[in-house]
Amino acid sequence: MKRIFLALLALLVIMTSDANAVIISPTAGTASSTFSGDFDIGNTFDQSGLATGFTSGVTDFDTYLAGNPQHTFVAADNEWFTASGVLSATINYDLGAVFNIDRMAFWNDEFSGVGAIEVLLSTDNVSFTSVASGLSPTNWGGNVTSYGADVFGLNGTHAARWVRLNVSQCPQPAPLGQFCGFGEVAFSTADVPEPATLALLGLAVAGIGARRRAGV
Repeated sequence: MKRIFLALLALLVIMTSDANAVIISPTAGTASSTFSGDFDIGNTFDQSGLATGFTSGVTDFDTYLAGNPQHTFVAADNEWFTASGVLSATINYDLGAVFNIDRMAFWNDEFSGVGAIEVLLSTDNVSFTSVASGLSPTNWGGNVTSYGADVFGLNGTHAARWVRLNVSQCPQPAPLGQFCGFGEVAFSTADVPEPATLALLGLAVAGIGARRRAGV
């Protein structure tokens, strides 16, 4: 029975590794600078500004991004900004568990968006490794009422629970000051098994249990 169970686990690993990538959101985050009021970092992972949402850990990453999901330009309760005059910042995200991630979707603010991003990853929230730097999201120029995402590769697939973004070179002066800001961030992982895979494993394990109870 043990050999059968181990074989089923191996099958699950194989099927999961071949699964399409799903989109995941951070579960928590902090920022080194935040504008007062309704512009906190939580706005960047709660989908509050997205016209079309997704289910974290379920929705297919490529299919979702292929639909060009738009983020509103309305800032309050939808976007994060630094304090006025702060043109670089560090954001730390917790993904809630260790995932193998390979891409990042980033919705840059249309008016005071960031000019450069460095991505660092960690499994313990102590030691961080830089996996991508000099990423340059779209400069929308302040002439749009909604904006789409840039998708950045992370130079391979990396195990991480914590993601650190160093954002800088915020290029666009807003009418009331200069800020860094963006609307949403999400990541790609193939670690979440498809529902059919989980159902198959569950049925197989249940079958093994029934056979053992029957003494087969």
